[in-house]
Amino acid sequence: MKTISRFATIAVAAVSLLLAACSGTPIKTGTADQQIDIDSVDFSKGRKISASASGFQLLLLIPININDRHERAWQTLQGQAGGDYVTDIKVEESWTYAFVGTVYKTRMEAMAYPRK
Repeated sequence: MKTISRFATIAVAAVSLLLAACSGTPIKTGTADQQIDIDSVDFSKGRKISASASGFQLLLLIPININDRHERAWQTLQGQAGGDYVTDIKVEESWTYAFVGTVYKTRMEAMAYPRK
């Protein structure tokens, strides 16, 4: 009976660790209720910016750079924008099957408007 109890405890711990590894990092891009001074942004000089980040899931079990790919893409997008006002954010997810796993890619596209 003790052997079954130990096995169950180890199995529950292993499953818990595997499930904990599958959580992604949420990002905050701002909220609709944030107030912006419209007079401080030049909406006539907008430019498109884009960024992407990918990760790989080896043998469908081992995540490599998967959980933080949204955050990495967002940081790259912000770096391209500099101090500009970022709006109209579009997020695209895709995956590609590889022989020993799957490549997951996050692509973000937005408009950046300079401040006056």
